[in-house]
Amino acid sequence: MNYSPQKVLKMFALEDNPHFSIDILHKAIALGKIPNFPKSRGLRKKSWSANEIPLIGEHFGFLKKPKRPIVICVFVTKGGVLKSSLTLNLARVAALHNIKTCVVGLDMQGDITSALGLNRDLDNEDDFETALNKISAIRGLPDLFNDQAQIFDLIENTDLPSLDFIPETPELVNLEKSLALTNRREYWLKNYVIEPLKEKYDLILLDASPNWNLLITNALAACDVLVSPLECKINNFRNFKMFDSFIREFKWDMNLNFAHHYVPTRWQKQRKLSVEILNWYRENLDNCSQFSIPESGQGEESSAMSLSVPEYTPGHPLAIMYNQLIREIFTLMQAQKLKEQNIEYRIRDTKKEVESDIES
Repeated sequence: MNYSPQKVLKMFALEDNPHFSIDILHKAIALGKIPNFPKSRGLRKKSWSANEIPLIGEHFGFLKKPKRPIVICVFVTKGGVLKSSLTLNLARVAALHNIKTCVVGLDMQGDITSALGLNRDLDNEDDFETALNKISAIRGLPDLFNDQAQIFDLIENTDLPSLDFIPETPELVNLEKSLALTNRREYWLKNYVIEPLKEKYDLILLDASPNWNLLITNALAACDVLVSPLECKINNFRNFKMFDSFIREFKWDMNLNFAHHYVPTRWQKQRKLSVEILNWYRENLDNCSQFSIPESGQGEESSAMSLSVPEYTPGHPLAIMYNQLIREIFTLMQAQKLKEQNIEYRIRDTKKEVESDIES
């Protein structure tokens, strides 16, 4: 996929931010801050490749690399609420800003693995044996758990050099059951997956299944921020309070301190009930996003193309909304990390005071 200057301007657009101009892009090229257009013959339009866009986003985008690695878990106990679509957009928009990102799939359904483009062309193979061999060669977290692979052996690349992922495999079912027999079973993912990945990545995204299981408790124990899509439909509204209660109890029982952020999804402007539910979320939840994802064909189409909405339909209101939402989540991330850092400082200072008292 190629990215023209006009497309780049729209991709990084925000409602409260004026577009930077093509002249600014050309000046940055002249100064060597961003890549020049590749040489071409004929009248082909000037454009950049996916390999080059992260360098441009790093200079002119609206997101900055976190000072310390951040872990986000996207989870709610309801399917079909745009969870994987939200993960895909978070991952690609972050990667477009040259934020080194890794997505870890934890859903046996494999939605985020498909959305990131793996196995897309397998059904076009000429014969069954070739397709079976290719899909059987894919390795995931169960291979790590069974000592059949190292963590970085599992990494799959994407068209963006700053975006990788660990794919989901059917054996995740067996992994979840095996965790029950493991010491400190809620911390296997953190110790053996997340901590090693932090050495290489700025952002780690955990795309969880809608089922409460040991993989989910592992993801919650490892994350800094939990992002939960809230569908603007009456059945999801009914389930919300129980889900919120589960999360609060789990945080208390496990002594965890992750931030929790709700994002309303799939609301429909033409449906009164849908709008009323959206307004209730906004008015009654302190941790509810001010941005929401409407029911939209563009969102489904972009996921099918393994693209973020800002890439697929740059400048569209939905694309700008996604940019605003992702910037909001990043602001929350930074605040959470600062809060954790302050807690670490207080613990360290208290420890020093105690040691000083003992010595005196």
